[in-house]
Amino acid sequence: MGIKLSELEEGCQIRLLISNKDNSMTLGAWIKNIVKDSVAIIALDYPPGKRLVFDNVNVDLEYGQEEDVPILWKSVRIANYKGEYVLQTTEDGRRHNRRGCFRIGVGVKAALCSVGRGPGKVMIRDVSLSGYSITDRKKELDFKVGEKVEVYFEDLGHVLNLMGNVVRIEEHEDMNIYGLEITNICKDLSSYISVKQRHKS
Repeated sequence: MGIKLSELEEGCQIRLLISNKDNSMTLGAWIKNIVKDSVAIIALDYPPGKRLVFDNVNVDLEYGQEEDVPILWKSVRIANYKGEYVLQTTEDGRRHNRRGCFRIGVGVKAALCSVGRGPGKVMIRDVSLSGYSITDRKKELDFKVGEKVEVYFEDLGHVLNLMGNVVRIEEHEDMNIYGLEITNICKDLSSYISVKQRHKS
């Protein structure tokens, strides 16, 4: 499960990564209106009066800020309709880790909110802008690779709700560690990591 286009806010800045066999370019844009989960009306950072046609090129959509991991939607479609640019995603967006993400130790208990599981507590081992890991000392969670896990916790004045897919399982004698890739937008995450880092130093 990735990130829906509709999770972005209207008015937010995006980038279009446009390419063909020979050339590539980046074009700034912003979201005017979210129509549904996979469709939005966008405006381009381009001189008015000139209409661009996006036939025979590949367009990826990137959203993100400097301090956060960008989210990438691959091979989006852009069409002209009644004077507007209509963008449609063909698949969910994914966190696009262009560089290594700093991981910060957490050591805080979180509420487990996953569908199909009763209420429970898990220990958040560490977190980064692109993922988090869970420590299971009792070896009773039994998560599987690909399973969706949602956790909720509060720490240092931040309220964090993280959804993730299990991508790694480490089995040790005294514990199991589950590594998860974050699949939702958590606005407080970047601030939390910065504050946590200062708190530990």
